[in-house]
Amino acid sequence: MTAAVLASGPPAKQRRRRGLRIAGLAGPALLVILLLLAVPLVQMVDASFRRQDFGILLPGFTLDNYRQILASAQYAELFYKTGFAAALVTLLCALLGFPVALMIASAPARRKPILYFLVAAPLLVNTVVRSYGWLLMLGNRGVINASLMSLGVIDEPLPLSGNTLGMVIGATQVFLPFMILSLAASLEGIDQRLLESAEILGAGRARAFRDITLPLAMPGLIAGSVLVFSLMLGAIVTPLMLGGTAIRFLSVAIYTDALVLFDLPRATALSVVLLVVVIAIYALQRRFVRSYKDDAR
Repeated sequence: MTAAVLASGPPAKQRRRRGLRIAGLAGPALLVILLLLAVPLVQMVDASFRRQDFGILLPGFTLDNYRQILASAQYAELFYKTGFAAALVTLLCALLGFPVALMIASAPARRKPILYFLVAAPLLVNTVVRSYGWLLMLGNRGVINASLMSLGVIDEPLPLSGNTLGMVIGATQVFLPFMILSLAASLEGIDQRLLESAEILGAGRARAFRDITLPLAMPGLIAGSVLVFSLMLGAIVTPLMLGGTAIRFLSVAIYTDALVLFDLPRATALSVVLLVVVIAIYALQRRFVRSYKDDAR
C-alpha cells in the first residue's frame, strides 16, 4: 500500500513547495504585467465613462461617450472603413504569404533556418523606418512616380500615398511576416505521405492542394488572419505615415481625439470598443479552430 501511495505522485508538501516555487518565479513577471497592462487598462475603462471640462476628467458616471459612438452614422462609417481596410490587408497577406510559406515548408531542412531568417528579418527593423521607406517610394517624388514619369508612362504623379492605397500597401508589407510564419508552421505539420498517396492515386497538384494542403493548413491560415487583422485594427504608425490624418481609420481617429482634440473620454471609449472587438474576434477564432480540429478527428 505504501508503494502504491508513493507511486501515485509526490507528497503534498512537495507539491506545495513546487507551487510556491513556480509562484515565486512567476511573481515578478505578473507584477510587471499588472503595473504596465492591467492598471492602465482599468484607468482607460474608467476614463471612458467620464465627462471632461477643459481637459480635466470630472467625477461621475456617464454612457454618453458610448452612445455618441454607437448611435452615430459617422462612427459606423469609421468602423466599416477600418474593418474593410484590415480585411483587405489580411487577404493580401494570405495571398502573398501562402506561396512563400509553402516554399519554406517544402524546402530542405538545411535551408529552412535561412528562409525563416529572411522572412523574420523585416521585424527587426522599426515600423517607423519601414513605413518611411514606403513613403519615399510611394510619394509624389518617390521612386515609383519618378521612374514612371521618366519613362513617359504618366505625365503627373500618381496618388500612391496620403490615402488608403498607400496605407494598405505599407501595412501589407509590415504584417506579411506574421502570416508567413503562421502558415509555415501549419504547413510543416502536414504529413507528406498524404500528398504522395494522392499523387499515386492520380490526383494532380491542384486537386491535392485543394483537398489536402488547404484544409490541413486552415488552422494556421485562420490564426495568421486573426493576428494580422487584429494588428491592423490597432495599427497607428503605418496609417498615419502612409494614409495621413485625412483617412477614415479607427486608430487615427483615436489619435486625433486624444492628442489633437484632447477629448480623452471619447478616445478611451473608442479604444475600449476596439479592445472588445479584438477580444471577440480572438474568442471566435479559438472556438472555430477547436471545432475544426474536433471535426478533423
